[in-house]
Amino acid sequence: MLHKTPFPHKYQQWAFTVAEFILRPVLWSFSEIVSIFIPTTKERTHIARHYATSLAFLPLYISILTCLIVPAVVAFLMRCVLHLFRNSYILSVKGTDGQQYDSEKKTYNVTTMNICLMPEFLSRFNNLSHTKQRAQITGQRIIADQIRTESIANGTKQVGDIQTNFSEIDFMCIQEGWDRDHSKRLVKELHKVYPWIIYDVGDTSLFNNYFIFNSGLMFVSKYEILHACFKTYSNSCKQCLFSGKGLLMVKVLLGRSKGKSKVGYIFNTHLQAYQGETPIIQKQLDEVLLWTEEFRTLTGDQRDSVTFDILCGDFNFDNISPGDQCLSDHSLFSVYIDPARKSAGQDHEWTVGTEMRQGCFWEEEISSPEGLKRALENPAMRRRYILDADVKVATLSNLVYNAHPKTGEVNEKCDGKRRIDYILYNKESDIEIRQYSFVTRLAELTDHIPVSMTFNTS
Repeated sequence: MLHKTPFPHKYQQWAFTVAEFILRPVLWSFSEIVSIFIPTTKERTHIARHYATSLAFLPLYISILTCLIVPAVVAFLMRCVLHLFRNSYILSVKGTDGQQYDSEKKTYNVTTMNICLMPEFLSRFNNLSHTKQRAQITGQRIIADQIRTESIANGTKQVGDIQTNFSEIDFMCIQEGWDRDHSKRLVKELHKVYPWIIYDVGDTSLFNNYFIFNSGLMFVSKYEILHACFKTYSNSCKQCLFSGKGLLMVKVLLGRSKGKSKVGYIFNTHLQAYQGETPIIQKQLDEVLLWTEEFRTLTGDQRDSVTFDILCGDFNFDNISPGDQCLSDHSLFSVYIDPARKSAGQDHEWTVGTEMRQGCFWEEEISSPEGLKRALENPAMRRRYILDADVKVATLSNLVYNAHPKTGEVNEKCDGKRRIDYILYNKESDIEIRQYSFVTRLAELTDHIPVSMTFNTS
């Protein structure tokens, strides 16, 4: 059994806790001050009320920031030093007593989701707000679905549908769980069903991420984690310089039978965003291929029966856009299969985009899972709320600031089809896809559409 705590020594953990305790109110007050002046589009409809409510607390935020700024600087420097000794992830294990696995089980589900848990003021740049509440509600919705859902193992094969609820999930790959406090709140909710959770993933240093954000990756599992490893990408640019993005690699135990261990490999990643003309993602994909092979070799055992090998995450490029063509042709896709695409440059007709237009995020039509599902099913509505797969250069300006809904005739191939959230499986995995779904359950909680894949193993 693998356990990993933040620090190898208790005194280091104690010192880090003290530093965080001093830093937290300063960072919180700074975030609240900046957030006042970044209203969401929903708040702008009642802008006078927004400022009347928010500005009333401004003196309090300024007082906290002023009083604690000096000790906070000292605490930050102490935190930076301690981070050099910190483990690259936290493994949280809860409720495993008496846990048993069905070695005959042949159907599993993997779901990937970008949940945008950043400090409040940064979330508002994505037109999202109330991050603390979003973290808790996200967990509650996922768990509610797991409590009442039934497995589709014996159901009808449905490849490529849009669901308002999550199916029974065995493994979750999460991106943008950057804020440690909000991630802990999500972890608390998810532990009601999931015993094994890896969070706070990343290697922090001056040259890696300027001691700012971790990778934002999380991994949630019903099954025991045997091995885990995280590696930071060697190349990044722009805003990703402040977050240590990389690849989280996990080996899970699915059961034991006749002296054999039934295992699975799951890899979770978040690639460079808005790279523009700089070829960063290509280099990161090269490292994904290298590191996945290394991890399988290092953790492999002759007594293992490898059941599946899955790669998930927010890839920040789609398969259709002309500006992403070189990425769609990458050799990664000769090793891992994307069930949602026919070939390089062409997706299946049933696919929809997963990157939402942030400017339209708070519109009433998509305020519920049912409303968002209707929008995704209607091509004219979908292109209003989902980015088009016609990107020539992936920049922040092109994809966010200048991303306005189109009018006129619908282009079925690319309108509302920017699909950047992937679940891939190794071509050597002997699996059959039962269901590949785009899930609207997190409507108004994130600016991505989660993707879910249920599959049978041989």
